[in-house]
Amino acid sequence: MKHTPAIIILVIHFLIFAIVNQFLNPHPDMLDHWVWSRYLSLSYYEHPPMIAWLIRGITLIGGNTETALEVGSQLMTTSIIALTYAGTLRLYGVKGALVTLLILCSMPYFTLGSIFLHITQPFLIFWVAALFLLIRFHQQPENKWLLWIGIAAGFGALSKYIMLLFYIGLFLHLLLYRKTRKEILNPWFYAAGIISLTIFVPVLLWNAQHDWISFRWQLGKGTSGADFGENTLAFTLGHLLLFSPLWALMGALGIWWVRDHLAHANRPESVITVISIFPLLFFTLMSLKGTIADPHWANLAYLGIAVFLGNELLWRFQKKTLYGLLALGILINVGLTGTVVTHALNPLFDWMPYELKNYDYLQSKGLPESTLKTLRDKSERHLSAAQYKAHLSKILTERQVEQYAELIQKTAMDVAADRLTRVLDWDKTGEQLQQLLEQNGAPKIAYIVSREYQLSAALSFYLPFHPWSHSIEKPERNLWSPIADVKKGGGIFVCELQECQGGIADFYEHFEMPLNYLGEIETRRKNRMIRNLQVYEFGAVKI
Repeated sequence: MKHTPAIIILVIHFLIFAIVNQFLNPHPDMLDHWVWSRYLSLSYYEHPPMIAWLIRGITLIGGNTETALEVGSQLMTTSIIALTYAGTLRLYGVKGALVTLLILCSMPYFTLGSIFLHITQPFLIFWVAALFLLIRFHQQPENKWLLWIGIAAGFGALSKYIMLLFYIGLFLHLLLYRKTRKEILNPWFYAAGIISLTIFVPVLLWNAQHDWISFRWQLGKGTSGADFGENTLAFTLGHLLLFSPLWALMGALGIWWVRDHLAHANRPESVITVISIFPLLFFTLMSLKGTIADPHWANLAYLGIAVFLGNELLWRFQKKTLYGLLALGILINVGLTGTVVTHALNPLFDWMPYELKNYDYLQSKGLPESTLKTLRDKSERHLSAAQYKAHLSKILTERQVEQYAELIQKTAMDVAADRLTRVLDWDKTGEQLQQLLEQNGAPKIAYIVSREYQLSAALSFYLPFHPWSHSIEKPERNLWSPIADVKKGGGIFVCELQECQGGIADFYEHFEMPLNYLGEIETRRKNRMIRNLQVYEFGAVKI
């Protein structure tokens, strides 16, 4: 069977990262989307509804469990890679498609990135489908392909707003080539757009009812950020690591190798290059002006180039060289992903931001006012435990260090800044929180409030009765927990120890209700603190 090697590769890919999943918890962003899925809507504050609809389908089949979400995530990534293989197969044959498959399976984004279910996965499926349909149209100019593009692009837009870039790239490709410019007058292109817009109507209706909040938020995100050029280096280095520096280099060479094909509009390479490179250039330019640009947004470029790069490598290198190159790509991937997973489970070096913000907690633990004044006056941010210990040794007396240094250091630890701890031991934290609630006679609560939406979403998933989450930081997104209902129903307020003083102030400003301290929970791995949460109750929490 000619597809047996591809099937074997996909099965191995699925099994390896399904095993990796067992050592990590779902990311809080993923669990926030799970919260969305419990409250089905035509759209949401930040994104279109597809991810919520998808997760709802997954949990209807597998339940509200880690396993269901993890298997769903693996199946989505496997589907993206398999669809790319199938499209490449038609263009370049089995061998070229197999090389493309191996390239994708040696990119960290499509391997380690597969362990989390996120909004980009359904989007990529529809983008890849639209891309291959556009290639088919240029090879076989029948208007039916444009109608199918309209359907794929419409569902892509229901997944992620940047599907708009596909249509921009499509018309850019038509304009670049003299022979295709006349197609701009082809009414079937506009029929495709109308189909896409019709599919996108639910998002438009929802936004019309909510003062166009999603579009205003996206526009604000796209027109604000850091100083000129500040994010560009991080964006560039980020996507080089996320998709492998090897395939970035070979991708650039691949575009050079197919330069003669780029002169012909109907060649797959010209369609792929324009459609795929345009988003990369767009986000790079946006990062120059200071807008936040996440490295994974380069996925469209790497995915597209991989399609024709597999065929180019197959015909330009002898077998030994090709096998060596693919093996190198896999080794780099293993090195990068292995380092990340190992560091998450057991840090390889001392990196953790420390900055003292919660002086009220220290005061409640008995620190003298004179010591607190010294800490306030000489507060600094440091990036490792050793640096912060040295800082405390400089500003405090030897007796103060002996008495209070451990407590101060724990309070100053900015655990939330370490992205890798966000995928560790949430199940254990959930058990600890449930025990604390039972000890306080409130085993079942209606709402869980936090400053950041990720914290309350993650805790909601791991508490047995799944209370509704509520975000103080972004109140617009609380479709499922209007503030009036939260005040009436009562619940708990949870904050990270380091940020809790500011979080409590935000709670009082937002809710204007008293808080009753229930206690703290601290999740640890041996001598390593994963998180420390302060827990308060408000309103009628017992239901």
